Amino acid sequence: MTLHKNLVNKYLSRFKELIIKGENIVSPNFLPLPSSRINPFQSDKNAQHIQLAEWKTHCISLLGQVLPRESVHKGIINDFRTLENHNKFLLEVCIANLKAIKEDFEQGFLGDLILQIESENAADYMGQAEQLLVEGTTGRYDHVPAAVLSGAVLEKALRTLCIKQTPPIPTIKDDGKPLRLNLLIDELKKAGVFHEPKAKELRAWADIRNQAAHGEFEKFTRSDVELMIKAIKNFLADYMT
Repeated sequence: MTLHKNLVNKYLSRFKELIIKGENIVSPNFLPLPSSRINPFQSDKNAQHIQLAEWKTHCISLLGQVLPRESVHKGIINDFRTLENHNKFLLEVCIANLKAIKEDFEQGFLGDLILQIESENAADYMGQAEQLLVEGTTGRYDHVPAAVLSGAVLEKALRTLCIKQTPPIPTIKDDGKPLRLNLLIDELKKAGVFHEPKAKELRAWADIRNQAAHGEFEKFTRSDVELMIKAIKNFLADYMT
């Protein structure tokens, strides 16, 4: 999902801070010792180990939040976990990886490509839904096709989100029939993708889509569809990019 600019800057600032701290830990004499060989009277050496342990924990925490669940870079976190008993070379590798992840994060290359493609396709369809409203004549049910189209976009987005979960959420029932909008919403809520307030909002738009598809045109208005389109676009921006 797209992060707010302030949040992106917060993470970038943390990356920079940890990179600087890591580079400050590196020194010509840096060579971590196994914990069994640490002399409690060697305060400088102990302080260095404590500093390294804190830095390692901060890096693991940051990468755990920034890297997508299925990222190929998840293995990098293990390098930080094992760093304590390794040498200066691995520390320098970890710093280099931290710099690379920061650059990818800053340039938007850590997101899920499938979700990004789906998002662009969905944006095109949502544009068509908006155009249907613009070109229509108020009072002649011109908003009905827009409701059907935007509802279909929402359903496709929810199915994609289900598939991208770990483990994937089944979108087909035992009888071979696909899960419909409300069931997709319920399953994603159970998985913690969003909470009840968002689920309640999505159910409202699902109801309008179903009413439009089944000829119950008197149950919703053009204004409802306008709000629906705006809300679905916001949902796509938050969860599909």
